[in-house]
Amino acid sequence: MQRIFSMFPVGLPGIGLVCLRLTAALSLCLATQWMQAGFPAIAWLMEILCFLMIVGFATPVLATLCALIGVYTLISSGMAAWSCAAISIPVAVALALLGPGGYSVDARLFGRRSVVINDPDEPPERKH
Repeated sequence: MQRIFSMFPVGLPGIGLVCLRLTAALSLCLATQWMQAGFPAIAWLMEILCFLMIVGFATPVLATLCALIGVYTLISSGMAAWSCAAISIPVAVALALLGPGGYSVDARLFGRRSVVINDPDEPPERKH
């Protein structure tokens, strides 16, 4: 699973990725307003996806889905939702390519692990 994540930066780059996740989630929430009247179940599902994107769970998959929803919103509503799609599509694509960052559920679940190798000169411990 770690192959789909490029890296998990912390510090200022990690905070920048949190801002990207928030922007992508908020633009996805704006897209739900266009669909809420006709499909309330889809609107609930998209709000759940917004929450998962904010906390950083399955970020590359959800960011790709967010970009596709932005394209669908742009096509289905014509130019009425161009401002929402103009924000959501590039931000979601950037987020899908960069990964979730160090401040996410993905980093907690699939982050870098440290492997400690014993010193070869040290004798192995005997278990009794």
